[in-house]
Amino acid sequence: MKSFVLAAMIAGLVSILIGCSVFSGDKSFHSKMHNIAIVPADGDTPKRVELDQAWDSKTRMDFWFTSQGSQIIPYNWFTWLEQADSKILFRNAQHMDDLRYLPMASSPENPAGLPIGFTLTENKKSKEAWVGLTCAACHTNQLDYKGTSILIEGAPTLANFILFYSELVEALNTTNKDDDKFERFARNVLNDNYTEDSSNVLRSQLQNVALTVAQRQVVNSLPEDYPSDFVGYARLDAFGNIQNAGSAFALHDLTNNNPPNAPVSYPFLWGTHQSDVVQWNASAPNTPVIGPLVRNIGEVVGVFGNLDFEENVWWKRLVGDKISYSSTVDMIGLGHLESWVKELRSPAWPDQHLPPIDVVKAAEGSQLYNAQCASCHQVIPRADEGLKYISVKTPVVEVGTDKGTAWNADNHMAKTLILEGTKEKIIVGDKLGETAPAISISVQGVVGLILKDPLTALEAGLIPAKTGTKYDSKTFENHLASHVDAREELANGMVYKARPLNGIWATAPYLHNGSVPSLWTLLQTDAQRPASFWVGSREFDPINVGYDSAQGLSEFKVFNKAGDIQTGNSNKGHAYGTGLSDSQKWALVEYMKTL
Repeated sequence: MKSFVLAAMIAGLVSILIGCSVFSGDKSFHSKMHNIAIVPADGDTPKRVELDQAWDSKTRMDFWFTSQGSQIIPYNWFTWLEQADSKILFRNAQHMDDLRYLPMASSPENPAGLPIGFTLTENKKSKEAWVGLTCAACHTNQLDYKGTSILIEGAPTLANFILFYSELVEALNTTNKDDDKFERFARNVLNDNYTEDSSNVLRSQLQNVALTVAQRQVVNSLPEDYPSDFVGYARLDAFGNIQNAGSAFALHDLTNNNPPNAPVSYPFLWGTHQSDVVQWNASAPNTPVIGPLVRNIGEVVGVFGNLDFEENVWWKRLVGDKISYSSTVDMIGLGHLESWVKELRSPAWPDQHLPPIDVVKAAEGSQLYNAQCASCHQVIPRADEGLKYISVKTPVVEVGTDKGTAWNADNHMAKTLILEGTKEKIIVGDKLGETAPAISISVQGVVGLILKDPLTALEAGLIPAKTGTKYDSKTFENHLASHVDAREELANGMVYKARPLNGIWATAPYLHNGSVPSLWTLLQTDAQRPASFWVGSREFDPINVGYDSAQGLSEFKVFNKAGDIQTGNSNKGHAYGTGLSDSQKWALVEYMKTL
């Protein structure tokens, strides 16, 4: 019932705006700055085959380069920043490809020829363009087969964010320390405005930004006993980064952090909007209007959304408004991004580029799938992919896979500092004590941002609903109440989410932590699954259905040097189908290619 108190208060605000009106939403780029000089991409962009996933060329470009408010460093700096150990630009296409981001040509939407998902956004204070990440950086991928590169929209990236960020920190630090490197940087960045004074000002700014960037690296570093390539390619502990964005950075205590030691494979995006919940641990309810916005704001918080908590001025504190919440999150941009994800469909196996499917074997596999898999991973015909569905939530102890992600989400704790005594969801919920679950701090920040600007939040939340759908204040009240109630219900018990497997062939490596390289190896027993394999190769293996794991850029290892399973790297569990004969397993793999 408490949630309805919150809903009623918000409804009072939003009813002024919506009544029974309709939001259409601006379809242009949001946070796209004009008059940004277009410079040539540094290096060649590969030719890629695009599959039919219900997006046209404009939608692809919109999704790739619409800002969600993420800000890393000034855009012009990123344009001219050199790699730490050479004069080659950091944005060089080969360098970005080595990190497994997807190089793109320069365009008005992408003025510096940055990879897919690297966007420009306006810094509201300085009015400068900054570079940040958007959904596409982590949820677009390319797979190669015999010389053909195939672009998969919404697929999990193979990128190594940790290596990217480490090299960025090193490049900024070296540019600050090396006079010759800084001189080249300054002349390019300042161009006609270069003077000795302006160069000195730029160096001071560079030092400040480089320090902030390095602090993020330190806060999200792992304990010394973890291997240096623990995270590697194709996975990241996004929850850990979101937690630390709230507890360490928003609360201005860099020691108030937890190690992000439960990396996961980036989930695929098709079907995300249609599911009742999202996240591997089913922790984010997808309630209409408000649910997608809440989870998307949380995602931006983890990727340079600059969440900040400050004590309000005294007279606001007197009326109970203790905390001021701010960030660089672009809610309208998020609304548009969600609207495109809503329309995204899974990729069908491209027979014209990959070996044709053996339909006889797949027919046998379909019966096995119904018997072994469909109770958790329901089959949804392609024509019905736009319909809502209820996912299966399996207790971690039952599925038997690595528990790190679910455990950390529930058990990582942090000091609440200036939030102590505030209600968990600002207006409702229990009061926060001296410590609280780390994720609840970021969640309070997300709620605070929505309450700070509810009209913009509502407008953003309605964009995916499309023109023609009517929402009155009572409807929004019910959605908000449902969302709060759903979060409270999902907080009870550690589970992992099972979703339909449409397009699963294009999403290796498998299990939530990326610990299994292919569909074939997923059907093997724990003892038969590889204890190590290479990650980072884009060369597709159409037989086993995964990437070539005999070569790559980092090695995934189940066991640590002591011979124990490395925390976060267990490949055990999910034993469904492992008791089948080899011929049955091959038939099941063949069928999953058709999904």
